Amino acid sequence: MGSTRPLLVIGGASVPAGEECVHQAVKRGLDVWLVDSAANLERFPHIVGLAEKAITLDYNDVEACVAWAKEHGAGQEFLGVHGYREMAMESTAAVAEVLGLPGLDRETVRRLREKARCREALRERGFRQPRVALCRTAEDVRAFIATTLPGPWIVKPRSAQGGVGVSRVSGADEVDTALAHLRSSCAAFGGWLRNQGVPEIHSDPTVFLVEEFQDGQEYSAEGVCVDGVPHVLAVTEKLTSGPPHFAELGHALPAGLDADAENRVKETVTAALRAMGVDMGLFHVEFWYHQHEVVLGEVHVRPAGDRIPTMVEAITGVELHGAVFDQMLGRAVDPSAWPVQRGATMRYFTPAPGRITKIEGWDKAASDPRVLASKCDLKVGDQVQPVSSYLGRSTYLATTGPTRQAAVDALEELMASVVIETDPAATI
Repeated sequence: MGSTRPLLVIGGASVPAGEECVHQAVKRGLDVWLVDSAANLERFPHIVGLAEKAITLDYNDVEACVAWAKEHGAGQEFLGVHGYREMAMESTAAVAEVLGLPGLDRETVRRLREKARCREALRERGFRQPRVALCRTAEDVRAFIATTLPGPWIVKPRSAQGGVGVSRVSGADEVDTALAHLRSSCAAFGGWLRNQGVPEIHSDPTVFLVEEFQDGQEYSAEGVCVDGVPHVLAVTEKLTSGPPHFAELGHALPAGLDADAENRVKETVTAALRAMGVDMGLFHVEFWYHQHEVVLGEVHVRPAGDRIPTMVEAITGVELHGAVFDQMLGRAVDPSAWPVQRGATMRYFTPAPGRITKIEGWDKAASDPRVLASKCDLKVGDQVQPVSSYLGRSTYLATTGPTRQAAVDALEELMASVVIETDPAATI
């Protein structure tokens, strides 16, 4: 293929993120060594086919990845190491360290992934954060509530993702219900992780968080580090299901912030990333904007999910992974040439709970030229449950247009043309 020094992509066999990542590497003439579990490599042969070499290794097993790098990396000069999955980022950092390649510090990545530690580190560096506590029992939660009145509060797992196990509670009498949801959601998440070859320790519900509820509209900042400096490409506005679980149901770009607010967001996010030691790769930083103040949420050193990268690329013309690879290749990358030029949005379908009896109009809607991406996993006979996290979502449309409003109008028109009917009497 192209390059003489291969690029290691840790946890790269997935769609659509892995497909986009590997395509952008191959487009630049890079020889990709694809590292992933046996199940994932078998599941996505078309991605494996793009790679120069496939390596069977659990991307989430940091020590196994380190051992492989020590054994097989000594005699091979690599261009770099790249990852994009939440649970592959510590392995990516550790392998880069072993191979003597540029990368984020492993401890930095671990600190960011552990939500309570991340909040405390941000607070120590001068960024406002909701108060938070690690808990093991309902009594721990109630003790925190008693000292942080008047509430409300959020109960959530320590290191899961996608809103799994999240609940808002208004008082001590709602704690047991929130913990029951936490346990059942983590069990479902554990099943999903097993299918991905990921240890269930990542879904452990025995240690969890309770934190003060943060008012304000939810957003996220998407960007890439260039020459050691984080640059925000776009700000995403989020649509959620609201209380009690706040499942993300859609996104719109650019966010509806005025120029002063957007500048404040970019300054805050950039300052926080630099303070936390993030100086290379991609990032996705969640935050709230309330009463002219930016309050940071979770900080991720990987791209967003939910087709947000696809939308960012559509409205800026920038290939996110490609911007990282270009720097590895020593090519000039100019963030000043990355203005937002269009609008994009996406939304999940949320049919009423029950058994699906009819689906009509999907093929026509999905083939509309304004559609950036689409996916329909629903079929007649499926049982639909209320959505409480990303695990309960499946079918979506993403659209683009010359403006954000044009993209939103297109999305609403196309979603209205799709009929999904359910029989509520058939709810399990």
